[in-house]
Formats: sequence, structure tokens, C-alpha cells
Amino acid sequence: MTATPLSTPPPAPPPPAPPADAIWVGIPLRVRRLSAGLAAATVDGHWVAVRPLVGLLAPPIALLAGLVVAAVQPGYEDVYTEALWLLILAAVLGGLSGALGLYFTVGFALGDLVLADHPNWRFVRIDDLEAFAGRYGSLLISYALMGLLAVGVPIAAKSLAADFAPPPTSPRALRLLVAVGAYVFVTGVLVFSWVQTAPLLVRPVFVWSGFGGAPTVPAIAPMQEDGSLIVLAGVLAAAVRIAAQAWLATQALTSARGGTAPAGARLIAIEERFRTSPPVVPALSRLPLAVRLAGRAALLTILLSGLYSAYWQAGVTFLVLLGAQVLASPLVQIRMGAVGRVINRVPRLVRLLIVLVPVYLIATPVMQFFLDRNETSFIPFLLVTVVAAVLMTLLSPTVDSGPSDGRPSDGRPSDGRPSDGRPSDGRTEGSR
Repeated sequence: MTATPLSTPPPAPPPPAPPADAIWVGIPLRVRRLSAGLAAATVDGHWVAVRPLVGLLAPPIALLAGLVVAAVQPGYEDVYTEALWLLILAAVLGGLSGALGLYFTVGFALGDLVLADHPNWRFVRIDDLEAFAGRYGSLLISYALMGLLAVGVPIAAKSLAADFAPPPTSPRALRLLVAVGAYVFVTGVLVFSWVQTAPLLVRPVFVWSGFGGAPTVPAIAPMQEDGSLIVLAGVLAAAVRIAAQAWLATQALTSARGGTAPAGARLIAIEERFRTSPPVVPALSRLPLAVRLAGRAALLTILLSGLYSAYWQAGVTFLVLLGAQVLASPLVQIRMGAVGRVINRVPRLVRLLIVLVPVYLIATPVMQFFLDRNETSFIPFLLVTVVAAVLMTLLSPTVDSGPSDGRPSDGRPSDGRPSDGRPSDGRTEGSR
């Protein structure tokens, strides 16, 4: 009688992914087909999904909260900047997770457009194109302003703080300390910058919407009188986030070495989904570089709408911003060589601070000139803003370093070349 050999059992299937992954992994992997930036926004701060229940509930709660706040309008009448508590909430949500800030902003925009009571706008006729576009266009700009605080700040802070990272050969404790300090500091700088510029950028809501032509005192008072509270809230939230991520990085290291660390194993499982996802070139990255540069210049021009008093000022601003971007892009083959490489080694935040020196030297006499003439125009503010944007653009040159796979060593897509569309936050969220 011949013995029957035992068959090898098939490998056990992997455990099913928690429902939270449909939000924190599924959505970013889908929207990356359109835009790498949008994918990065929807995945930013996915450390909250380490607890599956929290990861599942937090995004819809943020979306619903934004919807309800916009519908009820607690603490404000004309524009949300009147409510200090709301600005603090946006700063805190963004500091903890840019994705939660995004869901809150989207919910707020939907609620404000559909459910909110705008008594001065009830009789805007759609055939009155200028009034219709002006009033609803100004609302869209105000939502973009909220998005800058709740979404743009955390994503930019993470990117700018990465410039300060010590070499990989440095002690892990040093790298962790620098990461924590840099992220918190950069967040504070960015929130402070938002607080200083928001009173000017919110002007279209009043200038274009028939509220009297100038922002009301309640609309700008929270930022001018209590702006430090908004900055403090953003900094504290950023400190909580980076501390949580540092702890998760330790847990992930323990899990990778075979130890028992459920939180670390969960983080590794989430990030593995991004690492193993096939590359995708986003649709927006397939557009010609000239079109993308024009789009960026147009968006910035629209965001600065509160500083214009005539259409020609918007046109000139667009052309200047577009020209600066073209000069710093591969469209103009300016070979900066070693100079460009040295400039690009300087952290971008340091370059921004360097820009402030000549801008201050230019702004002081310009502002004084207009004040001496009792001018009420915002042209001096516009000039200062455009000069700062141009200088910062020119201090971010594209360096021709030879053939490349389209991604520089830090993993960020290089100018002029499409990225693979993978959300950059989906790789080392816990280790930053």
C-alpha cells in the first residue's frame, strides 16, 4: 500500500482591510488619477486611521460639521472670518490632518452655497452675469482662503520642514528632534502669514457682493486683534500631530523587528498599500508645462483679487507672475549650474525669509509715499505682494541635472515632468 503524501495547505488569505481604508487609501489612490496634489491632500495626516474606528468616523464627522456650521452660521453674519472660534477650529483641524481640514472645508463650502442664508443675494439674477459671477465667485475665493489654512498649511509645512532634515547617517534621535522642531516652527510661520494676509484676501466678499465695498470691522477684527490665538492653536495642533507620528514611528520600528506593536503594524499595513500601488500619471500632469504655469499664475491672480481696483491690475499681475514662473522653469533654458544647485540646497523657508528683506526695503518707502498722499488704494499692497512672489519664484530655479526618472531625490515631482501620481504622504507619514 502506497502512502498518500500530505498536500500543502494554501496560504491564508490576508485579513480584510478595515472600512477606514476606503477613505484613507481608496480615495487618494483614485483622485491621484486627476491630481497628485489632491491625492496628497486627501491622505495628509492618515496617522489618525491607525485606529480604524477613528479613521472611519473622523472624515464624515468633519464634513458634516462644516456643513452644519455653514448652515447655522454661529458667531458670524456676513463671512466666517467674523468667528474667531471657527478660524481656530480650522487651524486645529489642519494642524492635526490636512485631510480632515479638506473634508471640513468642502462641507462648509457646500453648506454655505446651498443652505446658508445670504439675505443680500436673494435677488441676484443668473442673467446678470457680472453680479452673479462676482457674488458667487467671491464666495469661492473665501472657501479657498479657508482651504489655505486648513489644508495648505499642513501640506506646505510638511514639505518645507523636510528641507531641514539632517543626513540619513545622523543619529535617529537628532533626526527626530529636528523633524519635530522644524514642523512646529514652520507651521507657526505659515499660520502667522495666513493671519496677516487674510484681512486683505477676504475683501472680494465685500467688494464684489454689495456689502458696502470694504470689509466690515467684525470681518477682520479676529485676525488683527486675536491672530495670536489662531497661531497658537495651529502650533499646538502641529505639536500633537508630530508627537503622535513620532510615537507611531517607534511602534512601526518595533513591529518591523518582530515585536508586538499593533499600532505600528497598522501603520505599516496602510503605507504598504501606497508603496505597492502601480504608478499613475495624473491627468493634470499630462498637460503641457506652459498650460500648467499659466494655470498657477491665474489661480494666484484670482486669490489676490481683493487687492485690485481695476481689471488692468489683474491683467498686469497675471503677466508678471506668469513671466516669473516661466523664467524659473525649463521652458527658458537658463543654465544656472552650480549657482542654481547652491540655491536649491538652501531650505525654502530660509529663502522665503531672505525675500522678506528686500521686500521690506521696497515696501517701506512705497507705503510711506502713498500714506503721505492720503491714498486709499491697495496698489502698494499689490506691488509688495507681487514683488515677493516674483523674488520667491526666481529663488526656486529648476536645475538641469541630466536624465531623471521624473522624481528628485526627495521624492517630490520635478518641474516640467509628470510624477507617478502616488500620494507622497503615503510613504513615511509615521516616520516624519
